[in-house]
Amino acid sequence: MIKYLYTLLVGALVLNSSAFADSAASNDDLEKELAYLAAERQVVVTASKMEEHVDKTVATTTVITQDDIAHIGARNLLDVLRLVPGIGITQTQFGWREIEVRGVKTLVSEKVQVMLNGHPLDHNLQNAGSVWVYDDLPVDTIKRVEVVRGPGSALYGANAFLAVINIITQNAKDLNGLHTSAGWGSFDTQQYRASWGKQFKNSAEAALHFNFTDTNGINSPIPADSLSIQGLNSSAPGKSQLAEGRYDLEWQLGYQDFKLDGRYINKKAGTFFGATSILSDSRTQQDYNNYFLRLSRNWKIKDNFTVDTQIFHDFFSYDNLWQFAPSQFTRAGLEDTRTGGEIQTNYHINDTQTLISGFSYAKERQGNLVDESGADPQHLRPSPSVAEERTRNRWGVYIEDVWDPLKNLRLTLGARYDRYNDFGGTFNPRMGFNWEFIKNYSLKFSYGTAYRAPAFGELGSANNPVLLGNSALQPEEVKTFETGIITHPVRGLMVQATYYHSAINHIIAPVSGNAAAFQYENSGSVVAEGVELETRYDFEGSLQGSYLIANHVVQHSIQLGRQLADVPRHRTNLIANWAFDSTWSSFAHVLIKDNTLRNLGDTRNNVPGYALLDVGLLGKNMFGKKVDISFNVYNLFDKRYYDPAPINLNVVGDYQMAGRAFFGHVSLRF
Repeated sequence: MIKYLYTLLVGALVLNSSAFADSAASNDDLEKELAYLAAERQVVVTASKMEEHVDKTVATTTVITQDDIAHIGARNLLDVLRLVPGIGITQTQFGWREIEVRGVKTLVSEKVQVMLNGHPLDHNLQNAGSVWVYDDLPVDTIKRVEVVRGPGSALYGANAFLAVINIITQNAKDLNGLHTSAGWGSFDTQQYRASWGKQFKNSAEAALHFNFTDTNGINSPIPADSLSIQGLNSSAPGKSQLAEGRYDLEWQLGYQDFKLDGRYINKKAGTFFGATSILSDSRTQQDYNNYFLRLSRNWKIKDNFTVDTQIFHDFFSYDNLWQFAPSQFTRAGLEDTRTGGEIQTNYHINDTQTLISGFSYAKERQGNLVDESGADPQHLRPSPSVAEERTRNRWGVYIEDVWDPLKNLRLTLGARYDRYNDFGGTFNPRMGFNWEFIKNYSLKFSYGTAYRAPAFGELGSANNPVLLGNSALQPEEVKTFETGIITHPVRGLMVQATYYHSAINHIIAPVSGNAAAFQYENSGSVVAEGVELETRYDFEGSLQGSYLIANHVVQHSIQLGRQLADVPRHRTNLIANWAFDSTWSSFAHVLIKDNTLRNLGDTRNNVPGYALLDVGLLGKNMFGKKVDISFNVYNLFDKRYYDPAPINLNVVGDYQMAGRAFFGHVSLRF
């Protein structure tokens, strides 16, 4: 595979050599492309539900463009998020990934709202997170990713708690034809994509995306002293079997002011070393299906007054077979649905003030439960279900005022009230300002609250002998204020510093009720504060297209007077892109992560910190602007590093992550 990719790159260099002859034309094309990309990076819609310059929004926002994604050689969504200040990614004992935001992380990342083209993807039923399905989302069809850190419930409701991540994909205008791509790499990884888009003369448009991914997983070794789960030979080290395969189809169909869009995903995964699986049997499998369907329309009442309406239906299911012991298997499954709608009005009072308001309603249902167990996966028998069939109705109303009383001052004020039939109501305000007190120097301040609704599995667990539900749960709450400064001291240079302080209360967590069982309770609080520093410099002149990025976070998250376990105090990203010309560029990324503490009662040493280096080579717009090609090496120096494993899983060692890995990618446009 490596020889093939090397030959491919060399051949592309030779065949594309004629492009170097016309440097003047190349420079003109490069300047136009860079101007377009700069504009893409400067606009954000997620922060206020309206298009605004990223420097003017009151929220702390990072925008990653399609060009940024190509340069870093990202294989999936998490490769993109790793570069964002204040965000970290770790592996869990179930094979899922955790998204840490500002020093706080949980097993299913339920405090992060992930959206696709503005549509929430969380499964706020059995659990509230999106990572089961969207952690390895392919990036070839992504146009941009907007990450808004801080509370977002004033606009988006439940689970926009620590951050909102909006994935915006390519539409018909972006595609304008057929695009295909393929990638191959370490661990027998394969990625294939086909996209087609067209705008028709009768105000109709269509865009279709198909993605397929398959990998054998990192196949990481488990230290011999870790294998103490029943039935394993502790003298023989094992390896995870976290093979993953997925395919998905996305569609965007439009006619005049109507739009029908959605996405279907099927994902299958193997097992990982943890509490609910052992490594001696490959029959363990996770099977997930997820789709959403949305019909929307924009109504132009007047030039300054528009109404956006939508109805939607979401579906999520899993059917998982786990091996607990050599002769003990269990199968669990369920289906979640969410059906509802939203109406939003957008009133541009004048050139300096916009009023946004809306109402949403949704009905959520959990059913079709499957719980079986037995000694043989082919002969399982029904067992008492640990979940319950449940239904939830909720509605919410929100309003936001974005006002520029002065040319250099933006004020934002908003609030949202949500009402649930199973636990009541919650009110969440948001306010802030952005003041350019000196030209190219802006001061930001914001305050807001957010909530995380109790999941169905937390409100009630019918026959779970270990983890009991609690129908009296109230939502988790967070109050956050942040202040910062963003500057452009010289042409091409951006520097930003942000301080945040978050107080999280009514945390939903299992609390020991007796020697054998835990019950969910609103118990405990966390105070998280920190500083995020980031800078970017885009070169000009002969180095145009090259850039340097650096960001560093210092985070301090305290619970019961102690720094939270498994999250670092310091994390740094250093990124360099060197453009040889308008076609070829090289890339380097250094991730530096501080060591992390253990949980209370865990006497093992801290999890060591590490530094990783990724490098890549990218060729763009070759052969008449029809071909892009890249080759990337991750963890170049084959650094051995680990993500933490909880001690209560009978695991002594931690999860060893991937060593040196390779990935090559080719994209064609027709």
